[in-house]
Amino acid sequence: MTALSPMQLGILILALFVLLGVFIYLARKHSDKDLAAFTAQKDEPDTVDGFVEAHGEPEAVVVLDATRSNELNYVVLVYENELIVNGEPIERGKITNVTFNNANNPYVNSDYQLVLTTTIPDKPTVKAPVGSDSHWASEVTTQLAEYI
Repeated sequence: MTALSPMQLGILILALFVLLGVFIYLARKHSDKDLAAFTAQKDEPDTVDGFVEAHGEPEAVVVLDATRSNELNYVVLVYENELIVNGEPIERGKITNVTFNNANNPYVNSDYQLVLTTTIPDKPTVKAPVGSDSHWASEVTTQLAEYI
């Protein structure tokens, strides 16, 4: 087996850098297309203000986490025939129970979730984060129970 000459070694290293550059270019080009396709598919706004502007004023707004109250995942918008939970509509008549649970594990502080039990086959339970205060989770559950 013969060793590579310095010239051959230099060409090999240059070829590897060129291949690496082409690979990085193609990876970025592909990810930009995926991002553009994802944002083009997203029709619904992701903030409460945008959603209300697109769908009208709700009857009530139940805040799940006051620090993130302009994000759709942290409020429940109450409309005449439906609730908007995590940005998704759920018919009021299909909700059978409202409760909360402690979803913590040994590695994080206690996190509570609002749990809606439904008669919808695809989503028998819908969960939304409420925060780390059990009293607040209980209060949110009580507020939502009035609209079901």
